[in-house]
Amino acid sequence: MMSNIYLKKIVLTAIVAISVITAQAQISYNCGTDEVRKQLVEQYPEIIQREKNFDQFAQTFSKANLKMEGSTYIIPVVFHVIHDYGAENISDEQIFEAMERINEDFSKSNSDLAETVAEFFDISADCGIEFRLAQRELSGTCTNGIDRIASMRTYTGGDAAKLGGWQHGFYLNIWVVKFLPGTAAAYAYYPTAISDFLAPVDGIICRYDYVGSTGAAGPYSAHTISHEIGHYFNLQHTWGNTNAPGVECGDDQVPDTPETKGWTTCNLAGHTCIAPLDNVQNFMEYSYCSTMFTEGQKNRMHAALNSPDAARNNLWIEGTLMLTGTNDGYVSQPCAPVADFYAINRMVCLGESVTFHDVSWKGIVDMRTWTFEGGSPATSTEADPIVTFAETGWHKVTLSVNNAVGSNDKMVDQYIYVSNDNPILNSTYFGNFNDAAEVAENWVLYNKYPDDYVWQWRGSNGYYNTGCIWLNSRFGPDAEKDEAISPSFNLSDGLAENVFFKYSTTSYATAEADYDMALKVYYSTNCGKTWISVGEITGSELISSYGGASNFFPTETEQWRSAVFNLPAGAQNENVKFKLEFNYNNYVNNIFIDDFNFTTGVLDVNNQHSVIQCSVSPNPANNASAIALDYYLQSDLECSITIFDITGKSIANIPMGNQIAGNHHFIIPSEDIDLVPGMYLIQLGNESIRVIKELIIL
Repeated sequence: MMSNIYLKKIVLTAIVAISVITAQAQISYNCGTDEVRKQLVEQYPEIIQREKNFDQFAQTFSKANLKMEGSTYIIPVVFHVIHDYGAENISDEQIFEAMERINEDFSKSNSDLAETVAEFFDISADCGIEFRLAQRELSGTCTNGIDRIASMRTYTGGDAAKLGGWQHGFYLNIWVVKFLPGTAAAYAYYPTAISDFLAPVDGIICRYDYVGSTGAAGPYSAHTISHEIGHYFNLQHTWGNTNAPGVECGDDQVPDTPETKGWTTCNLAGHTCIAPLDNVQNFMEYSYCSTMFTEGQKNRMHAALNSPDAARNNLWIEGTLMLTGTNDGYVSQPCAPVADFYAINRMVCLGESVTFHDVSWKGIVDMRTWTFEGGSPATSTEADPIVTFAETGWHKVTLSVNNAVGSNDKMVDQYIYVSNDNPILNSTYFGNFNDAAEVAENWVLYNKYPDDYVWQWRGSNGYYNTGCIWLNSRFGPDAEKDEAISPSFNLSDGLAENVFFKYSTTSYATAEADYDMALKVYYSTNCGKTWISVGEITGSELISSYGGASNFFPTETEQWRSAVFNLPAGAQNENVKFKLEFNYNNYVNNIFIDDFNFTTGVLDVNNQHSVIQCSVSPNPANNASAIALDYYLQSDLECSITIFDITGKSIANIPMGNQIAGNHHFIIPSEDIDLVPGMYLIQLGNESIRVIKELIIL
């Protein structure tokens, strides 16, 4: 049994090792570690001491020869494939091949090892670490080590996409997604970064096309996950974690890897610092000709495996291996299948056919039975049946699969939506959302992968406290999106030039950078199969009221804004739908929609007498600037200027009296107001008719 040496428990967060890959004609592999580490050290300077503690432990561990000679550390692995039924839902075979590549890299049996230059071949290491796909969950449930989760978060990646992680300290979690922020291809947390609140995201996240070297991936990505596992076991890049490649000489705390500036090209004769030759072919380089770990890196990884940091010392012990079905002698058992299916088009016109696909996983499917509510055929045993539906509205789909071990069903009540291809609604439609039955009949409140955040009807809190539709997006997951889809309209008479609606929402963000939410509007002329952008309202322009973090429900008409979008010629069609898609973040609150129509965008039909157009300059401004308002009134209007802070508190009011129709220019002298840096709202108008503009003070 390997000896366990414990370090002081880590209680704070987090150095992220982010491997950035851009697959172009000239592949470059860059890293954001330095910037993230710099930010964290500024916030938590004690991180420096924790890093030093581990470095000292690793040196002591190696000198004392405490590693397990002649034996192998076995690491249970589980892949979580986060997907939207596209190419990112990689095959089992691609994952199996990736596991082969990883084990070859860590056992010094990779086929490209022979390309290692002579100066480093002798210190290339068999790391004595083996990775095995888990065969058991901690509950004892059968698994093949591959977990599949359908989620739109595959498109945004990051920690928010790390769904369904299994207990860290028992499994190495590897998440697979379609995209990561920026040009990132993969990243991992160092074990010294993981504290209790980061435990659910401990592991590796990787783009689908950088998993192994087959299927959706390619030869350029063969060693990507091995590189990230190096970070997971506390290896730095060969140039250290203090600079990007090519900047300055750096040290990775490993004695037998020469100091280097790092490489993004494969110059086997290259040297950048004191040593006569750099270890360009190291797996922790960006050279794209990596072939090896060194003996020193092996020792450092073994030290991480014997440290309590992030419970790495629990991964390989016999009890863990038995619980995860990865111990020597464990005989894998076949698993029952998990039913899953998809159709590329979930919204179609009446009479169109839909092709379904059985993508059940975990176990082999011996038999399957489909049931299609309102479909023809009504049932099928084919893997990819083609079905038509004779009635409009939602249709339920069920798939039952089984093998000798067991069976599983998947049923989705609202899976296929069929629209009338000859709509009776036209440009006279006014959607005030007062009638729940009308909303249920005509509007599709679409939650593609059902969760707790969904568009729904509400009988109050609409404009003038009438009905509305709303999304409970307060404290919603970052990068989430949900859709409300209109009925079909015949707008071919050319009378509809705009689409109007009212909206109300707030946010508890305090910085402009945190206002990255958006309300996007699209139209479709094929019953929702494809969508074309009409426009969007983004960032602070969305904020109609400042209610902070409290659960927001509008109670006054002043908390609403009116949206207007010009209709493209393509939308003036005999069969057109509209989609309102809300893309939100962790700072946004609930959002409400009312009065969807094609005739008027006024906020108050009874009292509206004019339209105000207004601009604010300079914007951003400093607190010594004189703020200018240039505005146009369509008719005479009693006006005042009110300035609100981000909490909604009125901090200045300037009566303007009756303003005649036409253009106006007004200066708010800096001596009249004292604005500290931040965001403000400037309201021009009166209780019934007003316009609101944002002002940033730097």
